[in-house]
Amino acid sequence: MPDFLLEIGTEEIPARMLDGARTELERRLGDLLSRERLADDALKLHAFSTPRRLAVLAESVRDRQPDAEEVLQGPAVKVAFKDGAPTAAAQAFAKKAGVDLSALQRTTTPKGEYLSATVTKKGRDASAILAETLPREIAGIYWAKSMYWRAGKPERFVRPLRWMVALLDSETVPVEFGGVTAGNRTRGHRVLSGAELPIRRAFDYMQVMHEAKVLPDADARRTLITQQLRAAAESRGLRVRPDDDLLTQVVNLTEYPSVVLGTFEEEYLRLPEEVLVTVMRDHQKYFAVETPDRKLAPHFLAVLNTQAKDATADIIVAGNARVLRARFNDARFFWNTDQRLPLMDRGRLLESVTFQKD
Repeated sequence: MPDFLLEIGTEEIPARMLDGARTELERRLGDLLSRERLADDALKLHAFSTPRRLAVLAESVRDRQPDAEEVLQGPAVKVAFKDGAPTAAAQAFAKKAGVDLSALQRTTTPKGEYLSATVTKKGRDASAILAETLPREIAGIYWAKSMYWRAGKPERFVRPLRWMVALLDSETVPVEFGGVTAGNRTRGHRVLSGAELPIRRAFDYMQVMHEAKVLPDADARRTLITQQLRAAAESRGLRVRPDDDLLTQVVNLTEYPSVVLGTFEEEYLRLPEEVLVTVMRDHQKYFAVETPDRKLAPHFLAVLNTQAKDATADIIVAGNARVLRARFNDARFFWNTDQRLPLMDRGRLLESVTFQKD
């Protein structure tokens, strides 16, 4: 049986929304294939996401629905026959069902006896079904915030669509949504590749992505980033301060990640650790580094969405350190300003605040 690939290419999706959207797209496609009798026990789904794409690869999809028997319910027997002869209602039902009057059956229901007809529902090609139904599934993905991007058009999505891929093995499925019709051409990493790339067969997706400098599997990016963070810290005899929330965020901010280690001046260590870590984590998306005895070290780890090499890496690290230094200077200014007024004296400031009591 063939494989089916759906890739939705967009402008950058907010990191916090990616995991939920990937899971929902996988569920929606699985439910659709089951509902339309295009799946069996061999079906396997693989969901992928990067800031610029959502994708699902479905292995072992039927290329055509199997024929199915369907029981149609018609009029009540007391309406369908008069004095033993079929009425116009019975004849109309037989015509609608495409069967002879003699093929009609009587079925007992809680509401009484009704005519019924067993008909064979011919299966349809998977390509036609997917082209017809997938736009509704794409439109149905939940986003905390979505947007219109085509004047006068009803489609909403988290970010504007830029391309789509829909392949049933090597056959292009013409799914249309948001003014974009699916083809067989995807896009690689915005900087390291950038070019449009053809996908010959659905199952080739991962290979094409790797050649285009994209790691579409979020779990693979998480593993790679974790390994590189640990290796970079251990190269200085240090360790990464664990931060699962930040790790999830940088996984969803990158397509082809790499890690660099930077340094800042030790004088900033006179600030509280909480201040330094907050600046690195919340403002710069950097990981804090600590000594074996868990004291903050004058280093940071930055996750890049590119591959930095040699001189380029030095320039990138220097730039990140310069920005971090400015952030630390701001934090030091506000910390020192706050220190000028003792905490107990701040109670007087409440005298100028008006409180409302319900």
